[in-house]
Order: sequence, then structure tokens, then C-alpha cells
Amino acid sequence: MSKELALSFRLVDIKTDEFAIIEDSFEEGGNVRLGTFFDFGLDKEKHILGTNVKFLFEQDEKPFLIISVTCGFEMEEEAWESLIDADKNKIIIPEGFASHMAVLTVGTARGVLHEKTNETDFNDFIIPPINLTKIINEDIEIDLNVDE
Repeated sequence: MSKELALSFRLVDIKTDEFAIIEDSFEEGGNVRLGTFFDFGLDKEKHILGTNVKFLFEQDEKPFLIISVTCGFEMEEEAWESLIDADKNKIIIPEGFASHMAVLTVGTARGVLHEKTNETDFNDFIIPPINLTKIINEDIEIDLNVDE
């Protein structure tokens, strides 16, 4: 989408979809790799766009810390309608707004991770700053025939 939109929305839902600490897969002092995954979905009946982020802290390709969080953003009617491409039967989320939802979801995941690892040896692992413009570099299209 070439035009910039001021989209009215509110955060209405936060879900921790997955959380696990796999102590046997962790070796103190070993190299840690962070896998980062994003997904977008919708509830067309409630006019909610969802952003899911998943982080895998791994050593030797074995995850030892897993967190997946989804945030739901309810769109005002006018904003929702402005995202619909009737010809394609899709919701088209502008790249900038998709990044904004992802930033909010990543921040939420940081807080969830901190709380879930509080008073454990894994509390030192944090989700670092992420340049989302390298990950979300185009509009997100979601088929209106599929609820996710």
C-alpha cells in the first residue's frame, strides 16, 4: 500500500501460546542462537488482527528456552474497512502498521519472558532489540476466507 493510514485500534488480548524451559538442552558457557519467527492472523467477525512472535533460544540446534506470544488488536470499523481489498478478498496490513503491531508484541513477549523466568537461572536471557524493518519489509496480506 502506498498511502499512509492513521489506523485506530486497541490491544484487546494477550496470550502466551507456548513457554518451555528445557534444562537438559542447555550448557553453561555454550554459544546461544536466537531464532525469531513472526505470523499474522485475523478474526474477521470481531475485527481483530493478531500478531504472533516466537523465540527459540538454542544451543547446537536444540532449543532450551521457548516462548510464543500472540497479541490481538481490535480495529475500529473505519480502520478495518480501509484494510479490506475486496477484489483480492484479503485484508492488507500496511508494512508500517504490521511492524508497529509486531513491536508491541515483541515488547509484550519480553515482559512475559522476564516474568516466567523470574528467580530462575534463565532470567539472564532476554529478547534483544530487533530491527523489524529487515523482517517485515512488505505489506501483509491475509485471506478473508481463512480465520487464523
